[in-house]
Amino acid sequence: MAPIQTTTLRVPVQLRDEIARLADERGSTMLDVVADAIHRLTREQWWDTVHEAIDAMTPEQVATYQAESAGLGGTAADGLRDR
Repeated sequence: MAPIQTTTLRVPVQLRDEIARLADERGSTMLDVVADAIHRLTREQWWDTVHEAIDAMTPEQVATYQAESAGLGGTAADGLRDR
């Protein structure tokens, strides 16, 4: 198996210490904390895009969306804010 390529990321000491504290609390590594933070931010940005698209819908599109969601037993609306 080929080794994973790595790089150095320079961060302020206070941020490094916060990452280390979180890793210690979680019983994980600093890399896991950073990777989890990036994953969460990526997911948050994706949901923001979804919410923006819903906000831009016409009333007719909203009605169609709600009807389709109701037909799926509400599973399509998981994680969406109430409108």
